[in-house]
Amino acid sequence: MVSSGGNSSSSSSHSSATTALLGFATLALAAASVSYWQARKQRRRRRAKGEDEDGERTEDEENSEFALLPSLRNRRSVFPKDYVQGGKPAEPRVVESLLQAAMWAPYHGPVPPWRFVVLGKDAMVEMQRLTLAFYDQNWREAGFPGANKVPAGQERTEADYEKWREMTEGEISRRWGPVSYMIAIVMRRQASPKKRMQEWEEAAATACAVQNMHVQATKFPSLACYWSSWHGAARDSAEMAKFLGMEDPEDKCFGFFMVASCREQLPDRRRRKPATHLAAEWRV
Repeated sequence: MVSSGGNSSSSSSHSSATTALLGFATLALAAASVSYWQARKQRRRRRAKGEDEDGERTEDEENSEFALLPSLRNRRSVFPKDYVQGGKPAEPRVVESLLQAAMWAPYHGPVPPWRFVVLGKDAMVEMQRLTLAFYDQNWREAGFPGANKVPAGQERTEADYEKWREMTEGEISRRWGPVSYMIAIVMRRQASPKKRMQEWEEAAATACAVQNMHVQATKFPSLACYWSSWHGAARDSAEMAKFLGMEDPEDKCFGFFMVASCREQLPDRRRRKPATHLAAEWRV
């Protein structure tokens, strides 16, 4: 009886020690987790304020002349996987502000070459149905976006196309369902009687206008935007040109600027450093 009582006491002590150790381990893990998430928040705040990795603003960015740099740093493409399904749609006034920003892009000549067609929910679906109808008629000649997955030396089969079509049709409600607006990006060729601008100038000006929209989008924390080149053959088709009201045969659609909602403060894993992301040569 004495021996049995001694074993019970020892077992109880051991159990208490184990419980205490587990408690300390849990507290340590919780503290480490809190520290980790606080560090992540601090990094996000530093990037939003234009600070470097040490939490310090560069000397230039302390000056008001460089106040725009944080907005440029925060510009990024947010893709459909991060869109909020069933979230609050982007307001028309927000889209208007993006277009106002685009208007101030540089261009050469009397008239800007860009033209934007804002597609709401019904028009977006119509455009996607048009895309599918184009490939239904032309997939053998034009190919289709999933065709590059067909092994080399093998022909694209109707079964391959049907598989891609089923996936793409499903994207109308799934992938693109949360999108509030798709803004068609059109470059108009200018036929000035005095001087015809070079096409590369008009393409570059249109791209600058899109960049302005991207930068303006940083002012809305829950706004998600990105420039999609869309499905190339359908994008460049006569059917798409007619749908978008492109009057000149030389006008071009450069894809669509997607506008959706996302949760605020998405993790930003981008890293850009002058050594790898800035190719600049100074000759003085």
